[in-house]
Amino acid sequence: MDKNELLNSLKNPDEAERIYAVEDVIALKAEELYPSLISHLYNEESRLVRELIVEGLKVLEIYDHFGKIAKYFESTDAYIRNCAIEIFGSKGEEAVAFLTSIMDHENKEVRKLILDSLVATSSKYSIPALRAALKDKAPNVMLTAVEYLGKIYDEESLQDVMDIFEKTNEPMVRSACLETLCIMGDVASVDRILAILGMGNMDSFYKPSVIRLVGEKGGARHLEFLLSFLNNKNTMYFREISNGLLKIVSREKISQLDEVHTKFMLNNLKNLNGYAEERLTFLYIISKLDISSKDSLYEELASDENEDIALTALEHLAENNRDRAIKLIEKKIKMADDDHQANLTALLDSLKG
Repeated sequence: MDKNELLNSLKNPDEAERIYAVEDVIALKAEELYPSLISHLYNEESRLVRELIVEGLKVLEIYDHFGKIAKYFESTDAYIRNCAIEIFGSKGEEAVAFLTSIMDHENKEVRKLILDSLVATSSKYSIPALRAALKDKAPNVMLTAVEYLGKIYDEESLQDVMDIFEKTNEPMVRSACLETLCIMGDVASVDRILAILGMGNMDSFYKPSVIRLVGEKGGARHLEFLLSFLNNKNTMYFREISNGLLKIVSREKISQLDEVHTKFMLNNLKNLNGYAEERLTFLYIISKLDISSKDSLYEELASDENEDIALTALEHLAENNRDRAIKLIEKKIKMADDDHQANLTALLDSLKG
């Protein structure tokens, strides 16, 4: 089939004929038809034909036609824009130099898509372009660069991310910085963020992310910050607070907290209805602290309506008093429903070894 016949077949109303035409272009590696294949994607209505074109462009040598693929970024059709990312991503390092060369595109949405494509290449050579994008004036481009550099754990950009957080007034960019710091930040990062936002009058928009950052990267000296939120005014943040406390207590091997907050956790561990996950986390925290009568607490919680809490309490009791835990489990198995009985039996078997 000659060039004109293939071009006519691409326009054939019959989907099957168009599929055959695309397959022929791919099989023949008819480079003179690559521009037509690239252009045809805009008007093609069949999903099957579109997907076949994209798969073909991913395997064909189309370096000389990257400029036409880049035009996909400007399409109003999200599918076509995503096709560009997929195609460039499949080209790996071959696409990096070209994508980097068009990073100064006037359209900020296109610049963002270029970053998506660079990351899709999975090439280490895309990292300098991502770092450069931290200086982009468009918040959406800067935000995207921050997120991607965090995901690839690019510690060399840590200082730049911190500087962006301090200088920008864009809440979403700041949120992206906080998420990235949760991945590759350190104790010093936590200190600086708290200094910038202020510990006492922090904007509530940032509280969940900052609390998570403190839990992920903070040290013993940051416990006071987390504990300052542990009160009945901040129940909406209990999940973040309890998770953060558990991580620091575990990481820093802390065995003592002040009496007020220890009692607060004990009380909520028993009475915080509707917050099963938070109660369970409080239980894990308490298990790591040196407090009296923990075995009595575990025995009490072994009868909790929440089976996860009951089982966890029995596990902790077994660590301190194996024989007592075995007797208690044997007693509870007789009264438990089928699912809980199966879990109790499994725990009992593991303890008896």
